[in-house]
Parts: sequence; C-alpha cells; structure tokens
Amino acid sequence: MFWRLWLGVRLAFHYLAEALRWVLGKKRPFALLRVTLRGELSETSPAGIWSMRHPRTFAELVITLRWARDDDRIRAVFVHCDQAVLGWAQTQELHRSLLALRTAGKRVYVALGQASTPEYVLASAADEIFLSPAGSLALMGLTAEVWFFARALAKLGIQPEIVQVGEYKSAAEVFTATEMSPAHREATEALVDAVLRAAAEAVATGRGWDAEYATEIIEGGPYDAPTAAERKLVDALEDPATAEAKVLEQLNLPHTQAIDFHAYCHRRALELQRLWWGYRGQHIALVHVSGPLFDGATPHPRGASLLRDLEQIKETASVRAVVVRVVSPGGSAFISDRLWHALSRVAERKPVVTSCGDVAASGGYYVALVGKPLLAEAASMVGSIGVLSGKFVLRGLYEWLGIDKDRVVRGKHPGLTSDVLPLTPQERTLLEQHAQSFYQRFLEIVRSARELEWEEVKTSARGRVWGGKAALERGLVDGLGGLEQALDAAKLLGGFDPQDPVPIAHYPRPRPFWQSLLERWQPTPPIPLPPTQRNSHPNVLALMPVRYHLR
Repeated sequence: MFWRLWLGVRLAFHYLAEALRWVLGKKRPFALLRVTLRGELSETSPAGIWSMRHPRTFAELVITLRWARDDDRIRAVFVHCDQAVLGWAQTQELHRSLLALRTAGKRVYVALGQASTPEYVLASAADEIFLSPAGSLALMGLTAEVWFFARALAKLGIQPEIVQVGEYKSAAEVFTATEMSPAHREATEALVDAVLRAAAEAVATGRGWDAEYATEIIEGGPYDAPTAAERKLVDALEDPATAEAKVLEQLNLPHTQAIDFHAYCHRRALELQRLWWGYRGQHIALVHVSGPLFDGATPHPRGASLLRDLEQIKETASVRAVVVRVVSPGGSAFISDRLWHALSRVAERKPVVTSCGDVAASGGYYVALVGKPLLAEAASMVGSIGVLSGKFVLRGLYEWLGIDKDRVVRGKHPGLTSDVLPLTPQERTLLEQHAQSFYQRFLEIVRSARELEWEEVKTSARGRVWGGKAALERGLVDGLGGLEQALDAAKLLGGFDPQDPVPIAHYPRPRPFWQSLLERWQPTPPIPLPPTQRNSHPNVLALMPVRYHLR
C-alpha cells in the first residue's frame, strides 16, 4: 500500500513540475539547444518518463536534431558528451547530423571530458571542441577482441557439438578453438580496417585534415588535455559549464535562451501539432527490431507484441510507409523467419525502407532484406549469411558434480536433444541437413531480395560479416545512410512532402508506465548460448559469428 502511495505522489509531483516548466517556458525565447549525451542511446521504442533531461533513444535524438536544423530560432547547438557510449554506426550518423547543422548556418559546439574514440569522432563535426582541463582523449586505434572458451569448457567436462555452414560463420569456433581461424582473422581484420577508415574520414572531414593524418591521430594516443590542445585536436580547455557560458557570451545571448533537449522536444512537438493535424492521422511507422532474436526463456524484447503490431500496421490505412530500424546480431532462424514473413506481408501493401544500425547480421540481415531501399552506414556490420546448429554435451560436468541422469527414450535420435548423449554420426548428418536446408533458404531470399546472381550471393555469403561500404560494393545494401536518410526515403515513397516534419509512430508500441517501472527492477537476460534441451527439434541459429567490441 505504501509503495502505491509513494509512486502516486512521485508521479503527481513529476507531472506538476513538467506542467509548470512548460507554462513558464512556453513564451520564453531560445536560441541555443543544449544536448547531453550520457551512457547508451537505446535503439528500441521510447518508453517511460525516465532520464528526460537528455535523449532516451537514438531515433529521438536524430529526429530532434533534424527539427533544430530547420528551426530558424536555433542559432547554435551545444553537445556535452558525458561518457557517452556510442556504436560506430550511431557515431557516423550523429557526425553527419552535426555537419548538416553547420551547413544550415548553425554553430555547433561539443564539450568532452574523458573521451573515447567514438566521442571524439562525433566531436570532430563541431565548429569548436572543448576538453576539460583534467580530461583526456583515449584515441588508441581500434581493437577487436574475441573470447575463446574451448579450454574452459574442457576443464568443466562440457563438449560442444556444433555444426556451422560457411567457413566465416565462426560463432562455433569460440567454443571449439583457442584462436582465430584464418577465415575468422581475415574477416575481423577487414572489419576493423573498414571502421577505422570510416572514423578517419569523418575526423578528416570535420577538422579539415587529410585521412592519413586523421588515422595517425586516432592510432597515436592517448592524449592528455595539454597535449590535445597543443596538437590542435581540440580548440580550448574548458569545463563544460564554463564552455557553455563562453559560447553564450560569444553569441551575445543571455543564459535564459539556452533550452534543454527535453524542453525543446516538448515545445517543438506542440508547435508541429497543427501541421500534423493536416495529415489527418496519416503517418510513418518506425519499427524497431533490436537485440538478439530468440524465443522461449530469453525472448526478443516484446517480440510477440511486435508481430501483432506488424499485423496492425498492414491493416491500418493511415500508415503510409514503414521504416524498419534493424540493430540485431540475429538469433533463432525460426524467429527471424517469422519476422521476415510478417514484414513481407506489410511490404505487399505499403512501402518498406530498412535502416541498418551498428549491426544487422545473420538473422538481423535476414529481416532487413524486406526493405527497399536497404541502407547501412559504412561502419555497420552487415551480412553474416550463414547458419549454425548444435548443442553442448554436459555429461562430464554432471559427473564432476556428482549428478546422475537416467532416461526413458522413445525415438531413433535421442542425441539431438539430450544434454548427456553425444551426437551419433547419423544424428550429426541430420543436424547438418537441417542447417543446410535453412542456409539454402537464406541464400534464396538474399538472391531474390537483392536481385543477384547465384554466384554473387554465394561469394558474399559463407557466414562473413561485411562493413557497410563493402556490403554496398557487393550489392547487399542499396546505399550508405542512416535513420534520417531512411525516413526521407519513406516520406517520398509515402507521398509526403520531403521537407515537412512527418508524424512518426514507434513500434513495438511503447509500454505502459507501470510496466516500464517494473522492468527497471528486473535483470536483463543474457544472450543465450545455443540451446540444448529447450526444444524438441534441432535448433538452427542465424546468429552473428561473434560480438565484436571495437574500441
């Protein structure tokens, strides 16, 4: 009873404060938009009321920066990177957004503290970069580390029984090997080189350097604040609050004309309501497909509701076009196929555009294939057209723990689902047949969607992950661009004026506040390993080979 009262009081005060802030600020002029980037930018639908003083989702930030670009009242944007955690594709798109603000005649300023490489790449798009006097630039090139668990599993008595289709589909290797295979290393080196090249080109464009020098800078750190200033990597050493005050003074603006991100979102959205009413409910659906795609105990976030929402989108006449934002390494082949079917039914009635984020690989790429056009950033991880299947035999672990397991079996192939029986040669052959069957289906869908010849598909497949630019060269995507470019394409295909802000509805639909509140105290489920006994059929995974952390 007490917690309900406490929650009610907290909500009442929150909404009262928001109402007062809106009423008092409604007529107040503004000229500088203040944006704080802190932690991760979610790629899911907006939900809840938490962290409203800074962007909650990537889509929210991209759309708001576009609004600011077209708003004559905005003279400058001040971005404070407060230990922001940005993916490389996100970094590229935000860099492009800041450059577009400058092209539109706005001044752009970025304040850094202890900045990572993505934060500095983003900041390079600014007119001026400020670095805290006690801060640093952790520019130390790029590293891709891959964990291998074969020896640890052997010590625990766990035997991996995994079949992979495609020599680059190296997810199985992390359980069966102790180092990268030649194919795995080749693909990883190409991916790291592609991301480094994209980062260097972005810095070179923003700072007016050549790409070779930008690469040298990115690989040559870390840099403390005095060194960064001496080498002209930043323009001034200032604390963020002092930097903002100096910017306002430079622009001859009082501090009251700086507006927080969430306050600007509210005011701009209210101002656009009159334009949106003219559309009479017609809008673009922005569908977020994010995270691992699994069923069962560790489901794709709101996966069931997403399938229902896709059916609703198909039947709703007011949805003029659909943008699918894919940020997923894949997962279950079955779930990936269900989402592909649902989106394909939508595409029969409405134009569908796909935007690939940091990763749209394996099952994620499978889903992305519905979109026409299909866009990716140069640093996006795309492709991984391959599958794997298998299980872990835990018999040795059980024996070590003193656990006994008995069974009664009816059926010819108990080893396919048992976690104590190794696969027989016949069972392994059956597993390979299931994996090959889905692999051939994957290839056919790629060939049909991308209008490629069989040899082109086979050459680009084999489980290999490609950077966005390499994927474009191989016909796996239609162009380089981000969420903003995908929304612009959807406007044209949906018959909207490309210059107008268009109403956007996010899917899966935002959860009720009470559900968001409960989920704050629930642990996030880990990404599952290939299941063992969860299903009664062989498990085929369309999963990215490994999870790369390029830092």
